[in-house]
Amino acid sequence: MRLFIATPVTIPIYSAIKNDLSKYIEGKWVEGWNLHLTHKFIGEDEPEKYKIPLTIPDEKIKIKGIGMFNNKILYLKAESKNIQSINSQFNKHFNTENEKPFTPHITLCRIKDIKDKKFFDELKKWESKTFEIPYKVYLYKSTLTKKGPVYEKIYEYKSGGSKI
Repeated sequence: MRLFIATPVTIPIYSAIKNDLSKYIEGKWVEGWNLHLTHKFIGEDEPEKYKIPLTIPDEKIKIKGIGMFNNKILYLKAESKNIQSINSQFNKHFNTENEKPFTPHITLCRIKDIKDKKFFDELKKWESKTFEIPYKVYLYKSTLTKKGPVYEKIYEYKSGGSKI
C-alpha cells in the first residue's frame, strides 16, 4: 500500500491561481480535493506500523507565497513555528533522520512546459497572498489510477492517536 502523512488543504484562491497561470504553462494540475501538505512520504508499506502517537502542534499553518522546484513543480509555501515537527517525529521514531531535508509546500501543478516567459511575472502577483489552515494530520493511502491519484484518509493523528 502506498502511504504518506499529510494535512489536507482547502485553498480559497486555487481556482483563481489555476485560471491565471494556466495561460502560460502546460502541466498537470492537482485536483482541488487532493491538495495537501505532505509531512512525510512513506511509499509502499503496511499502515499499522505508522499508527504511532504524535504531538500535533496547537497552531495554524500559514500559507504564504508561491514557488517552483526546478521549473517543474509549482507549489505554495507553508510555514508555522513548528512546521518541521511532524516530519521530525517520524524521522526520530523510524531512525530516518539523515533523509533529504523537508521543504513544507503544497503542490499545485506538475509543469511540462512553460509556454510564455510572462509566467514568471504573473507568479509575483501571487507571492503576497496569505491564508491559514488548521493542523490536522492523517495517514493517507494513495492509489494511482489512469485518471490520477486517489487519496484516502485511513488514520487521523491526534496526540495519543485515534482511528478514522
